[in-house]
Amino acid sequence: MSEADADLMPGETVLYSWTISARTFLIRTGAILLFWIVVGQVASLAQLHTTSLLALPVAALFGLFYMWVFGELDVWPRNRNTNWHLTDRAIHIVPGDDLPSRLPLTDIRGVSRWPIWSLVIRFNAGTATVLPIPPDPQSLRARILAARAHALPEAHA
Repeated sequence: MSEADADLMPGETVLYSWTISARTFLIRTGAILLFWIVVGQVASLAQLHTTSLLALPVAALFGLFYMWVFGELDVWPRNRNTNWHLTDRAIHIVPGDDLPSRLPLTDIRGVSRWPIWSLVIRFNAGTATVLPIPPDPQSLRARILAARAHALPEAHA
């Protein structure tokens, strides 16, 4: 990943760069499947008063169907070649196919985790966007908020 691929403004400094995390994607996919397998076993136990071996593959298939319907399986293919660059003025997204290529820090109202493996960036205009499965969401959130706090006084000067 190169900082040269971001369209930086003169004097803009890259503070941190990242790509989507394959490890986090696999953990997330496994957690969703495990959730649906547990739900299937609990439902089987409630209905049949015993667990059923048939409930395992049915629940796993339901989990995969859920991930397909809600686009969970598309996160990796859509974003695996995307690079994010946090600068002292903006977040640059290269290539920004689904998102704008530049998110100014002064437009950011807040950053929160969603649910545990992604970040939601909320903007002053009332809109929001998701940064899908970064390598360390908590650390990235802190970096974005620190860069935003540093950029805000400049916006009002």
